[in-house]
Amino acid sequence: MRKALLLVPMTALLLLCACGGKEGEDPFQALQERFQSVTFVQTEAALTCNYQEEVRTYELMCSYTPERSRVEVKAPETVAGVAAEWDAGALTLSYDDVMLDAGPYSDTDMSPMWAVPALLKAMAEGYPLETGEEDLEDTECLRVTYETGRGEENLLYHTVWLTREGTPLRGEISGEDGVMYTIEFQSFTIEETDYGTDAETDLGGD
Repeated sequence: MRKALLLVPMTALLLLCACGGKEGEDPFQALQERFQSVTFVQTEAALTCNYQEEVRTYELMCSYTPERSRVEVKAPETVAGVAAEWDAGALTLSYDDVMLDAGPYSDTDMSPMWAVPALLKAMAEGYPLETGEEDLEDTECLRVTYETGRGEENLLYHTVWLTREGTPLRGEISGEDGVMYTIEFQSFTIEETDYGTDAETDLGGD
């Protein structure tokens, strides 16, 4: 199912112009510049949480903008409908229209509800620590690790695998103790600023 939604035919590297690149331009720089121009992302993703004593998986729907994000749990059924919103650094949880102020958000104590927006934010604002190419399930991908945080004790590493056209397929968020979250993107729709206008590209639609 994920391949049907996300994978598009592979073409030459010059097709990175579709994600903001130009002939001869560093493709990884082009990717980051593209996500710096994002105004809105709508995505469905499977999130795996690697806790010390157990592993949990959630199906999420995320609406992301650089200033505000909303994440809703779609599965499992026991927590479906729980939603979280981030606005101006504050976290609010809601369920059945009941809202609860959960206080400020901190990257160093990351909630699983923040994982998908955090990865998207890192793709625009993080430091590209490692870049390369790597196959993912027989698909040629660009692989980038972005570093975020301040001070050696607060660093997080956001690794993302993307098609050459700029579609995120998978992400990982790691800390000093290893991989915390794994994200498998199932659909991905993006709106970005292009020469003063909003250009919408549905990279995972029907």
